[in-house]
Amino acid sequence: MLRNVSLWSDGGFVGLDASSPKASYDIAIIGGGFSGLWSAFHLNKLDPSLKIAIFEAKSLGFGASGRNGGWASSEYPVYTGTLKKRIGDARTEQLFEALNCSIDEIGEFSRNYDDVGFVKSGSLYFARNQAQLRRLKGKVDGANALLSASEVSERLKVSGVVGGVFNPTCATINPFNLVKALATHLQKRGVSIFEGAWANPISGGVLVNSSLVKAPVVIQATEAFGAPGREFIPLYSLMVATEPLSDATWKEIGNAERFTFAENSHMINYAQRTTDNRIAIGGRGATYPFGSKLSESKESTAKVHETIRRLLKSWFPVLQDVNFTDSWGGAVAVTRNWEPYVQWRPHEGFARLGGYAGDGVTMSHLAAKILAHEILDMKNELRKLHFVNQKIRKWEPEPIRYLGVNTLVKLSGIADAEERITGRASLLNRVIEPLILR
Repeated sequence: MLRNVSLWSDGGFVGLDASSPKASYDIAIIGGGFSGLWSAFHLNKLDPSLKIAIFEAKSLGFGASGRNGGWASSEYPVYTGTLKKRIGDARTEQLFEALNCSIDEIGEFSRNYDDVGFVKSGSLYFARNQAQLRRLKGKVDGANALLSASEVSERLKVSGVVGGVFNPTCATINPFNLVKALATHLQKRGVSIFEGAWANPISGGVLVNSSLVKAPVVIQATEAFGAPGREFIPLYSLMVATEPLSDATWKEIGNAERFTFAENSHMINYAQRTTDNRIAIGGRGATYPFGSKLSESKESTAKVHETIRRLLKSWFPVLQDVNFTDSWGGAVAVTRNWEPYVQWRPHEGFARLGGYAGDGVTMSHLAAKILAHEILDMKNELRKLHFVNQKIRKWEPEPIRYLGVNTLVKLSGIADAEERITGRASLLNRVIEPLILR
């Protein structure tokens, strides 16, 4: 039976001891996902004397942190070529070095928690037509190695592959188990964590379920759940998971190393081999909701889930009759120029971080580390990264935003279909790229 629930959490929650918040804390964090948990982690590490509380309205990992594709990668929402034009080669290199360090630090933390399933085996992007391959060649640099069709097939037996790019830095995880591991660690370190605690920032603290909790520092770490307005929009990413596959099936597919993998199409997709030998695969395609209002119905868009299933079967013909056990989805926050944000306003005692656009497993660790150093005013070269304390570029007003975003989603799918037929770069790409500012 197909369940509309995240494979990672299996419908369960972290579960914390029920208790009431104290009257005051040194730091109050709103949001119990990776941004909030890593913020508490880094602040506690830098100053263990701090009294820190995390307030989560639903349950820990309720948002993207507990539902994502499980890629701890060095990918950044902005394309590398665009990024170099914005900030230069040297600062771009500094950013990717920082992301790679964050992957290793996540791995170091995960060593004590086997069920996180951290395996640093890299990522493989493959091309199934010449247009995709030409775009992939633009990703080749010191970290990314270009592979021939036969070299890709030695690693992953994808139908119709013409080439690929392999990056060794990416790791595979079970994201919800990382959420649980962080919560366990933080509680042992004296951090207070509350679920079912609706919190809103006010001057001098937070209102938690209508009760005042004082705190000179408040961190908003709610990502797509934080009243987006025009600063960021929620885009939905949906996933499905297969039943556990037999050893014989995996022999026909490959990927003994458990690297992450994806097709280099215009429509974003991503997949991994789980610790229990399933394939968990996700992608975009759900429409953007008018006014940036979150919609649970977008998380279970049947047409998108079916498109993802068909995509996986097209990669691996051996899976034509495979059973899918789970389907789910969630929203990620995307700013107009695809840059994340880390902001600290010391005169207000207010901070916020987010806007990872689907690359939040690693980016949240890095952003939280930077924010901790900002709040405590401690020297760290990471504070010089270009997105720190930068003003967020606003999205266009409605209905322009609604029409524009959904048109681009539609065009991306059409461009992929055109390239599958012709093997040439879609002319629509000339329309898409200038508009998405990526």
